[in-house]
This record gives sequence, structure tokens and C-alpha cells, in this order.
Amino acid sequence: MPTFGSKLLACLLLSSVILVSGQFEHYLDSLRASELYEFEDGSLGSIHLLPKGDSETIVLQLEQPIHFYGEQYEQLYINTNGILTFNSEFPEYLNQPFPLEYASIAAFYSNVDTSFSDEGTSISLFESKEQSILDRASSLVRYAFSSQSEFEARQVIVATWRNVGYFDSKTDRLNTFQVALIANEQSTFVQFIYPDGGLNWLQGETAGLGLPDIRAQAGFVAEDGRFYTLNGSGSENARFLSESTNLGVPGVWLFEVAPIENEQNVRSPDNAESLTESPALALSCQAHAHQCHEKAECHDKAEGYCCVCGSGFYGNGKSCLANDQPIRVTGTLTGELNKQPVSEEAKLQSYVVTSEGRTYTTINPLTPELGAQLRLVLPLLTTVPWLFAKSVGGVANGYQLTGGVYTHVSRLQFDSGENLHVNQTFEGLNYWDQLSVKIEIYGEVPAVAADAVLILPDYVEEYTFERPGELKSVQVLNINITEEQRVLGLQVEQRILYRSCLRDDEADPSATKVLQKISKVALDYVERDQALRIGAMSKVGVTPESNACNDGTADCVENSVCVPYEDTYRCDCYHGFAAQLDERGVEVCLDIDECATGSHVCDENAVCDNTEGGFNCYCTEGFEGNGYRCLSNSTADNIEYPPAVEGQAEPTSEPSPNPSPYPDQGQDQEREREDDQYPQPNPYPYPEEQIPQHPDECYRCSKDADCYQGRCTCHEGFDGDGYTCTNICGHGEVWENGRCEPLLLERHDVDPLCDALGECRCPYGYELSEDSQRCTYVQEFDGERNADLIPCDVDENCHINATCNWYGQELRHICTCQPGFRGDGYNCDPISDDSCAIRPDICDVHADCVYEEHLGKSECQCQAGYTGNGFNCQLAAECQSAEHCGENAFCDDGVCRCQADFERDVSDRCVPAGRCGSVFCGSNAICKWDSAEGVQYCDCLDGYQGDALTGCTSKPLSCHVLNNCGIHATCEPTEDPANYECQCIAGFKGDGYVCIEEQNCLNNPTLCDMNAQCRSTNSGLVCVCNQGFFGNGSLCQERQHQDSDFLIVSQGVMIARVPLNGRNVRPISVAQMAIGLDKDCVEGRVYWGDISTKKIVSTKYDGTDLRPFITTDIESPEGIAIDVISRRLYWADSAKDTIEVASLDDPSLRAVIINKQLVNPRGIAVDPYREKLFWSDWDRESPKIEMSNLDGTGRELLLGKDDVTLPNSLVVLENSGEVCYADAGTKKVECIEPQNRQIRTISNELSYPFGITFTHDQFYWTDWTTKKVEIVDSLGARQTPIQPPFFGSHKMYGMTVVEQHCPQYQSPCQISNGGCTDSRLCLVNRQAPSGKSCKCTSASTGCTVLAPGY
Repeated sequence: MPTFGSKLLACLLLSSVILVSGQFEHYLDSLRASELYEFEDGSLGSIHLLPKGDSETIVLQLEQPIHFYGEQYEQLYINTNGILTFNSEFPEYLNQPFPLEYASIAAFYSNVDTSFSDEGTSISLFESKEQSILDRASSLVRYAFSSQSEFEARQVIVATWRNVGYFDSKTDRLNTFQVALIANEQSTFVQFIYPDGGLNWLQGETAGLGLPDIRAQAGFVAEDGRFYTLNGSGSENARFLSESTNLGVPGVWLFEVAPIENEQNVRSPDNAESLTESPALALSCQAHAHQCHEKAECHDKAEGYCCVCGSGFYGNGKSCLANDQPIRVTGTLTGELNKQPVSEEAKLQSYVVTSEGRTYTTINPLTPELGAQLRLVLPLLTTVPWLFAKSVGGVANGYQLTGGVYTHVSRLQFDSGENLHVNQTFEGLNYWDQLSVKIEIYGEVPAVAADAVLILPDYVEEYTFERPGELKSVQVLNINITEEQRVLGLQVEQRILYRSCLRDDEADPSATKVLQKISKVALDYVERDQALRIGAMSKVGVTPESNACNDGTADCVENSVCVPYEDTYRCDCYHGFAAQLDERGVEVCLDIDECATGSHVCDENAVCDNTEGGFNCYCTEGFEGNGYRCLSNSTADNIEYPPAVEGQAEPTSEPSPNPSPYPDQGQDQEREREDDQYPQPNPYPYPEEQIPQHPDECYRCSKDADCYQGRCTCHEGFDGDGYTCTNICGHGEVWENGRCEPLLLERHDVDPLCDALGECRCPYGYELSEDSQRCTYVQEFDGERNADLIPCDVDENCHINATCNWYGQELRHICTCQPGFRGDGYNCDPISDDSCAIRPDICDVHADCVYEEHLGKSECQCQAGYTGNGFNCQLAAECQSAEHCGENAFCDDGVCRCQADFERDVSDRCVPAGRCGSVFCGSNAICKWDSAEGVQYCDCLDGYQGDALTGCTSKPLSCHVLNNCGIHATCEPTEDPANYECQCIAGFKGDGYVCIEEQNCLNNPTLCDMNAQCRSTNSGLVCVCNQGFFGNGSLCQERQHQDSDFLIVSQGVMIARVPLNGRNVRPISVAQMAIGLDKDCVEGRVYWGDISTKKIVSTKYDGTDLRPFITTDIESPEGIAIDVISRRLYWADSAKDTIEVASLDDPSLRAVIINKQLVNPRGIAVDPYREKLFWSDWDRESPKIEMSNLDGTGRELLLGKDDVTLPNSLVVLENSGEVCYADAGTKKVECIEPQNRQIRTISNELSYPFGITFTHDQFYWTDWTTKKVEIVDSLGARQTPIQPPFFGSHKMYGMTVVEQHCPQYQSPCQISNGGCTDSRLCLVNRQAPSGKSCKCTSASTGCTVLAPGY
């Protein structure tokens, strides 16, 4: 719909016409120029309606010839796609810009499709001589053209496209437009009418197949190639044809198209009354908003206006591209380099992954000399990356500044004296949304060899805004040539000129600077392809120290940390958070509930409270501490409270959450300062659980004290004022019988200490018995020493001769006496001069008494793993330096701690945050738990694919939907015909989006065996063994002369060699139950299937070198057939009801090609020359013989139950291609020609034929009844049978013949598995475009092998 501005403009334009001349007052309105011409019922002539579809056409035989340019025509065709053509139909949409090859008038040439439109859609053509229509058209022409004041129309031909949709059968948006040809005997005028709101689409949707459709084109094409297009034709601005005009009425255009002299073109109206623009509005959004891209907004300024791309798009407003969508650049080269002309046949093609700022560019064809030197023309490398550099911190890249329209002028000065000038003119997007550039090169560069490897290290270049619309850069670079130990130094001066538009609220950028980083540079010339391949990554707005995590590129979710990774980054969840997918499928870091999972370390007498990224521990009622260790408040039950004072709260027996042992105010204030320094978790975090304060002294008692009548008294074995009580005994001692006694491991039970109330307790290290009569020693005493004391970092209660030290094994601080003192740290006494030899009890339990000669006495020394003065020993520090802590850790005050962004795993190693078990998940992967296996594993996020350990990539749209394959890749169907994928072409490897050239035998002849040649095939360059040799080309073995002219026959438990003359029959190998067999004449081996051992095995013809071939997932291989050309072995499994195939060179490459509608498959034969496969199925109810291509496609029924009864073995005749079979039901040997299905009987009235073969113009078959090898010639004459001796059972099964002839032909799958990747098996199929198919195997990751029956 038109905007308010456009409506106002129309009013102003009409007003200007009215004011200019009273003669034309309301004249245009009276002409009804914007109204569509309609065919009225009863009018002279008839209307023609075009059938529904996307490529229809009808012809109108003109009663009066019509002139167009300088020609005269008698036929006019209306075509579906918005175009009229003269004398030739043009029904198909041709995706190319004007001029077309037909004389034509295009009202709105686009990919119209009315296939599924409703009654409101029509395409019509009529010729009118109604006077009212002729008068209306004549008046319009006379008004518009000053030279046509006497013009009288003789005919008006009208073509109308009403409510038409677009390809592919889309009707959600509809277009309406009309073209009228107004003619007399000599002159022709064309009127285009685009009704208000009539244009709603510009191009068809091609589902990514090839280039996108060109946007609608409007104009004229003459038979001699001259053409004229309307403003906006072929661009986004074509949508404004309904709002712009050359006549004064929006949506109406009028042109004179005949007579047109040579060298002239169509003419527009020249009447001054039809001017469409007012000078006052020429530079405002109101008049020119249509010059902004449809995804941009127009902003007026003091003088003129600017266009700004909207959200989700970037550009200069005149051109806007969708964020992160790949784009292609195409260009041409001219000029000369090193005094040699640059080939104008060379074309530049770039593919830009804009989401990463990664550019891939190819220029070809180039000679080795030119291609090698062009690698030094660095502006070819830098300008496209400058355009599409990944923005950091909102800094504009080149496309945001220029919209792809600019001039890039460069000068290169090499240290060796050469100078080069490069001019690049970027012309914006072409019709297919590819950026177009013309490149001119003049000058010289140093000579470099084509095979030399050039290395350009990552660098940062600085651009300076000289003024709005002009950038300048001067950069000094070095290019390394490692093989030559040579460095090329050069200075690159660049100047970029473009049209700048600064809004009134934008600052002048003059003199400002911006940095761009160029990395991962590739400068390669590939001689085989005659191509220069260059690539780079770029970021703009960086600093010299930038990485993806600090330059603003990274976009990590909340509660995650950015980790630089190569030239990009990854996001790892903080410790205490785990990666999960939200309802949108986006990975987020969610808090781990340690309390629910039990992974917290709270004391058993504490409550765990989960928090974001962690948890808090609060001691439960009756316990005190930091929550990680809670100590019993044993005094609570003994507190006696005095009567409540009036006005005070009633006392309770609950303890205060923060008891203070300091009664005076000064000490309380001091304690407050200490609490601020060492904050402790509130054990009662909820307001309703606040505990009232108590006025009595008992509440202030130490835990190691009792309260009697409001007064605190320390327990026995403790010393103090009752508010603070310290243990009299030192470490390793216990208070007993009024004194400190050494605590020994074999210590006997002691009596408990009981107070006046009968409450009994045991010394430290002992446990009260159930009857409360005895105290029993507990061996875990050492681990619990001083456990009931408030940690000294909370309560500064160490003795003056002690220090507060951290005990890691107890997760708390404990007081420790200083050297020269002994005690428990809360009470430290000077050590006497007595030697530990006299008083061994003075040593710590973790110390030994050792005599020191230099001291002349014994002294206490802490044991290994402990540190201290010998009187008091504690566990030694975990580390002294970072070397003791391992990788990614440092030593902090004796404790090993992980570095930033690392955390400890279950193996106590510091691993990057987010590690998954023993591995680290790659980008776009998360850690999951396999409950069945009990292990963690990495898995790609939904919507991503690949290796979860190295990084997952997003699953792209199928390439037949979106044309997103990289350079050197094609879109190929997968195993599922409905799906396609990008595959690198032969000679390149990669994921189909980025394809890197492989080493091949042309650029590295050593890849081929000395008896092989490098040849170009459908699979690329491969090594092919010379005549007389066989192998994969990398290794070729000479074909050995093999014995020939003998049969190999299976007797079930024995494989026998039977000469054709029937003499000297001998066994060559033992089997358990061999049925089918065939030979590989290339290597001189025979293969058979053993249905008892469920294997396929092979030996040489003489029975030596027995090898297993297939030993797994096989049940009953009754039929064996070998394709010696493609090196494939096929077998029929009668238990699995499948036809399967494997590579003779690598049996792990195997695939099921037929797994449906089989009952008892038995015989199988391959025709490698005609590339067909045949098999028999002796299903009693519906026996048959079928055929297919070698990959299982094209399956056909060859013979059914009317022709066969019990078909057993098959053989293919090499010369004729006939398939011959032994039928034990019809008791015949017959042959059928697969093409015309003609059957001929070789021999009948047989007994029970089973195995069959053919050689020397004779058929041989085994017979279960006669127990002989029967023989008949090709004319049906029976020959003397062979009676071989039996070495096992008395039946003969499958058989084959060894001849002197062994074919040596080429096959698409013969070398390197035909180029198939992803563990797929190459199988020949001439009907496929490449002559082969890559069959999925169970090892393939990119496809799924269907289960039988699907």
C-alpha cells in the first residue's frame, strides 16, 4: 500500500499540473490514466484467456500489423511470465537479465505461476476497436507527447495479469498489472499500468536450485538487441513501479516505441505538464524514500536524507543484506603483470561466510606463471575481507559503509624495487544478488615459483578516515617463502572511495582510525585447476591484543565464561552450572542443585540451601559452626533461666546464633569488626526464625563449660573462666585421673566424667558406651581432634604462643603451638630441656624421637608427610611451587588451586570448565549421562552435527533447498532420494562447504606405484595400474600366470579341483557345508560360503593361503558372485533373506542392497560388462529370478512362477549377456536374454541340476541324482559327463570354471573406492550422473541403514 507520503506526493504533483495551466485542469483525471482497460461483454473482438500454469502461451493474429522499433509484426504472443513477444512464443521463464533474444514488451517479466490459483486469477489478451477505448488512448498520447497532437488510435491491444502468484505455485502474495499497445498505421505507444497496491512480489522461489530469480524486469527489447528498462527494473526498486511514473500519475508509464530510428531508443513523454517531481521535494524521504532498500528506513536531515538498514540487516541503507547469510562475489580481471597481459578469461569467484568473517576466493583459469605471481597481489586478498569483516564492538565493516559500491585503489612497493597498481571497482549487487567487481592490474611483482609455499602471518592493519567517504591505509608486510628461506617485504597503500551519507546526529569520522585483523591467510596456486585460491578471516574494530573473548565478538549466555579457541571462541558454563537446552532449543547454563543431587559438602548436622552457582550450609538447631563443620552446643540443655523481667521476651532454650564470650561493650565492638572481616553464614536465614537474646550468663558459657546457677565452669581437663575454656592436654593426650595421659592405640577403656546432674562425657578420642559406664577409645580420634572448638579464624582463641593454621584434612583452622612450646594450641607451655629419649610422650603421635649427633641429644621429628616442630605435627603443605600441582594449577599458600576458567574433575585434575568426564566437549556440544553405561559423554546439540569432541557444526538446510555448497563442491543426493548434501568434488576433501585440495598423483607422482600411471577419471585423478598389473594404483602387483581350464566344485565338506578332461581330480580345501562359490581370476583365488560355520572364506586355486573374508552378521550364504572389474563380492543369504555386497579389498566396506520380498534366495550371478546383477529365489509358492543394477537399484522381475519352479544356480554368458539357470523343478537348463526376455532351452529332461557354469562353448552343471558333472554344448548336444571321486558327501553344489582369460577393464569404483567417503561403498550404476553410487554401510555416519523390510 502507498504511504501517506506517496499519497501526498501524488496530490502535490496533480496540484502542480493544475496550477501550471488551466487548459489541463482535471485533464489527467478525465483521461482515467490509472484505470485498467476492461473488455466489456458485447464489445467488438474477443478476449483470450491463458490456461493456468507456469509456462503457458497463446498467440493473437493481428488484423492490422503493428510496428515495434523499426520492424512490423503480425503475431503477438502473451506468455505467463509477464511478457509479450512478437512472432515467437516464449513460455518458459529464463533467469537472465535484459536483453532477451526475442523482440518483446515486458510489463513485469518474472516467474509467474498460476497453477493452483483460484477464480480471481486470470491472464488475458484482447484487441479492441471500441471507440470509447480508442478515444481514451488517443487523448492520453496527445496529452503526453507534444508532437502527437493529431494522433488517432486505430487499435488498442490489452494484456492483463490479474491477481497472479509466483513460482512455485505460491498464492500468498498476488500481483496485478497491465500493458496496452496503442497504435495507428505508423506509430505505436505502450502504456504500463501498475494499480495502487498491485505489486506485492518481485521474484519466484526457486528453493535454492541454482541462482535466485532475477527480480522483476520491465522494459522493451528490439529484434536487433537494443533494449530499454524502466527505473528499478531487475532490482528491489521494481516494487515502486506502482508509485513512480513518467506521466504524472503514480503507477502509469507511457512510451513511444515506433517508429524508432537506428541508434535511437524508445521515447518518454515530453509534455512539461507531466513532470513528476518538485525541486523542493527532490532530496527528501517523502520524494525519494523508494531509493532506500525495502529493509531500510529513510531519515530526513537538514539537506537531503539517509537510508539506514533495519534490525537483522546490514549495509548502507541503499543496499541491505540479511545478517549472517553467505554471499558470493564475482569479478573480472584486466591489465598486465610483469609485462604480460592478464588473461581476460580469468574470473574471480568469492564465497563469504559472513557469520565468521571468512572469505574463500578462486581466480581461474590462470597459467602457472600468472597464477604464481598473482599471489603477491595482496589487494585481491584484502578487499573482500574488508567488506565483510566480522564487526567487533559495533564498528562498521566495508559493506556497512559502502553498500558494495566503491572504488579501491592500491599501490604495492616491494623492497626489491617492483611497483604495482591495482584498481578495483565494486558495482554493487548484480541481478542474482552477487557482488560484482572489475579489477585492473598494472605493474610488476617479484618472481616466485608456482609450487613455492607463501606464508603471510596474521596481521592488523589500520584504516584512517581522511574525510567522510574516504579511507586510507598504509601497511608494511612480510611474506615468507620457507623453501627458499626468503622473505618478501612490501608496503601496501590503500585508498577507498565511496559515497557517504551522515545523518544529522552522526559525528564526522574524519581523522578517526579503525583496526582490522586479517588471519588464517592462504595464498595457493593449484596448477591442476589452473586456479589461484586465496582465503582469510577478518575482524574490524579490534585492538592488537584482541581475541574473540575480549573484542566483543563472543556472545555467551548468562553464567558462562568465554574461552578463546583458535581464532574464535567457545562458551563454558561456570562451576556450579550445567549446559542445557531451553524450550527454544538454545543452550543455556542452569544452576546445579547440589543440595538435591547430594554433591554438597555440608556437615551432617547442617541444612543445605541451594544458591545460584553454589550452595550455603547452615548448622541445625543445637549446633554451631560455619555449616561445613557444625559443633554440638552441649550447654543448651543445662541452661537455667531466671524469671523473665517485665517487658522482656520470655527466654527460650534455643541458643543465640552468634554467642559472644566477651561480656563488655568494647569487646563486643571488637567482635563486630572481626565478624565483618570473617563473615559467617547466618544459621537462621529466615526472618521468622530469629532467636531472642537471653540476659543470663549461662547463655555466654563456652561449649566446654557447664552452667550452675547462672555461672559458667569449665569441664574437667579444661582451663578458663567458663566463657573461654582451653584443653589442658596437648595433642595425643587425654585427661584421666586428674592429669594428662598419653593416648596410645592400645589404650584401655577409661571412666567417663560425670557432672552433678549425672550427665557423663568422655575424654577426647573416646566414645561413651551405651550404658554410660565406660569410655571406649575411637581410632578416628586424630581426625576429630579439637572438633568441638570454634575454628580460630572465627573465634580468635589461640594461646599467645600459638598460631592459627589451616588443616586441610579437617577443612578448618586449628590453633598450633609455636616452636619451643607444647600443648593443644589453646594452652601452650614451654618445653623443658628434657630429651624425648627420657620423655617420649612429648613427641607428637606423628613424630619420632631421633638422636641428632650434632646436637648430642634426641629430638622429636615429624614423620614423612607431616610438618611441624616434632611436638606438634600436621599434614605437610600440598605444594611448595606450581610444579607440584600439575597442569593448569598453581600453588597458593601450600594448597593447589586451579587456574581461572579451570576446575577439578573427579580425578582431581584441573581441566577446562565444562569438562565431561575424561574428555572435553567441543563447541555446540553438551555433556550427557548414559545411565545404562554409567558414564558421561559429549553429544551435539539439537540442530547440530559432527564430532562432539572436536566441535559440532549447525545442520545446514539441504543444498537443494538452499544453494549453500562451497567452492569445489556439488549438491548430490544421499541414500534417501529426498535428501541432498554438499559433497566435495573429486580432488578435494572437506564437509562440502569448505573443500580443500587433496594431494593427488599429478602434483605428487610418488603416490603411484612405479607400475602405474596417473589418470583423470570421473572420480578425479587416480593411480591406475599398467596393463599386466593389478592393485589400487598405489601398490601394483604383476598378474601371475594362473593354471586354467579346470572346474572348482563344492562337494559340501570338500572343495575339489576338477580338470575339464575329468582326470586327476583332487581336493584343495576342507569345508563344513560349502554351497555357492566363485573365483577371482585377478588374484587367483576361489571364494565360497559355508552355511555351517556362517562364513565366507577363500584360498588360492591350489588350496593354500586359506583366509576368512566375511565372518560376522552372516547366516546362510548360499550364493556367491564376484565382479572382478569393480572388485566386489556379492552373496545371497537365505536365512536373512538379503542380497549383500562387500569390497574384495576391504571387506569391512559391506552393504545390504536388497532386503525386501525375498524368501529363499540361492543362486547369484554378476555381469560386470553390462553392469547387472541376477539372483534366483526358490520360494515354493512364488519362485522367481530377478535382476537389478549393481547397487540394487532398478530391480526387475526377470522370470516368475510361470517360467521357473526350483531355480538354483545362475551363470551369465560373457559374449551374449544371456542369463542361464539350472531349474531342478522343470528339470531344465535354460537361458534368457534380459533385454527382450527371449528364452531358449539348452537341455531338458534332466534329473536334479544344481550348480552351473559355461566355458569353451559348453555348459557344465552338477546333478544331485546322477552325481556327475553333466555337459552339453551350446547347440544342446549332450557330451560325456565327468564322474569325479567324492571326498565327502555324495552331493555336488555350486561350481565355477577357471579360464585363461581374465578381464582387465576400468570401473568407476575400481580405484580408491570410487572416491566415496564416510565409509560408504562405491557400487557401479551407469544411470547415476557420476556412473556410480556411494552405498551406506553400518559404519557410515551421514546416513542410516534401514532395517530389513523397509
